[in-house]
Amino acid sequence: MNTVIPLRLVKKLARESRGSEAPDFLEVLLAEAVARRWFLHNGVSCWRTPQHPPDKGRYSLLFSSGRRAIVVPAGRRRVSFDIMADARCDYLLTVEMKDTSSGYVSGFFYLFDIRKPGTIEWRPDLEVLNTRSMDNFPELSENSGNFKLRFFLQSLRLLIMGDRKVPHPIQPGYDNK
Repeated sequence: MNTVIPLRLVKKLARESRGSEAPDFLEVLLAEAVARRWFLHNGVSCWRTPQHPPDKGRYSLLFSSGRRAIVVPAGRRRVSFDIMADARCDYLLTVEMKDTSSGYVSGFFYLFDIRKPGTIEWRPDLEVLNTRSMDNFPELSENSGNFKLRFFLQSLRLLIMGDRKVPHPIQPGYDNK
């Protein structure tokens, strides 16, 4: 399903990206906006990070479970295991952009899907790896109750107490609740 970003938000993100040294700063912000709106449309509470894309240890989205994700435009950027681990992210989301104001979340990787072989700085080619289907995304199964009330209460908690403690990384073959 294609998610459309309002023109007002596109203009705001364009203003925010001015003066950045990162060449794909606006593309990343637009992909993050598409992903966030896609999740909210599917009833998943998530929040955008206040940090800018070049910042070290930056994640893109925070879910109500405390898990974090990095969002990248599909086919445009490489992300390493070290970048994800530094930001304490469990998910890498790929967003297929149709144009500057619309797109959809095309798939995801777990942190362990892109683990590095040995000790070298390895940046996997995301086009070669098979993405996991968003139908199997763990955060989608945790929807229950009134979304608006749940989102409001979680936002209030986030404002008062700050980020939740980051859960242990997801590992294959274990109950990761």
